[in-house]
Parts: sequence; structure tokens; C-alpha cells
Amino acid sequence: MIMKTHIRLFSFFLPVVGCCLFFSSCGWFETSDNGDLDGFWHLERVDTLATNGMRNLSESRLFWGVQYKLINLQDADGSNANLYLRFAHEGNSLILSHPYINQWHENDEGTGGDVPTGDIELLRPYGINHLEESFVVEKLSDSKMILRSETLRLYFYKF
Repeated sequence: MIMKTHIRLFSFFLPVVGCCLFFSSCGWFETSDNGDLDGFWHLERVDTLATNGMRNLSESRLFWGVQYKLINLQDADGSNANLYLRFAHEGNSLILSHPYINQWHENDEGTGGDVPTGDIELLRPYGINHLEESFVVEKLSDSKMILRSETLRLYFYKF
């Protein structure tokens, strides 16, 4: 009886393990190696470097969601467009590019999609002033991030 149980378990798990090994060896599973950058970041404050001005955004709900090769810019209050950007992160450099408007949220029929945009005004509420923006990563931990562009310093807390 015990032998039959072991054979049944073995015959069930062998194909499962085989499939996992097959898919992982074929490169079907891709993982992110972004470290602490991955996650859901709340934009808390924006400083203007030239004037030492500061804008407190802690009461707003502007977020950067970072996963794999994309950043999702999202306004939970609905005042600004939801966008996607590609990014490259190496060392203390973060380069954002290729902004897309996420129109799935704006279309009740589900016929929307991600549409490329060249409208920089859609990006400005999130602290981005160029269609391709370079940031220096001044601080990055499991709970805080500080980014500096040519004109702004952005402060984030992981949500």
C-alpha cells in the first residue's frame, strides 16, 4: 500500500518537475534584477535645484511602480494621466524613455491600449521634464529613494 502511494506521488510530481525544468531551461521565465528599485514608490516631495524651492506631495497620491523593465506612473486621485516608461538602471544612473499613455483605465469598453506620447506635460506632475530623462540615484534602499535630474530632486518612499 505504501509503495503504491509513493508510485502515485512520483508519477504526479515527475511531469511537474520536468515541465518546470523545461521552461526554465528555455528562458521562458524572466526575472527582474532591479534590487531595491523594484516596487511601488510614493512621490513625496520635489525640490527645484535652481531656486531651492520645495513642493510637498505627501498628501497627493502620485506613484511610480517599478517592475522588470517598465515604470508605471500612476495618479490614484485620477487628476493626471497614467503612463508607462521604459528604463535603464546601471549603478547610480536611471534613464527613462519611451513614454506611453495607459488608456485601458480610460476606456470602459476595454478597447484602449498603450499609446506612445510626445506630450511632456503629461509627465511633469511626476517630476519628469523630458521625454528621455536621466536621473542620478542619490539614495536607494528598501524604503527610500532620492533621484536627481538636471533641475529637480525627487523624494520617494516605498509604499
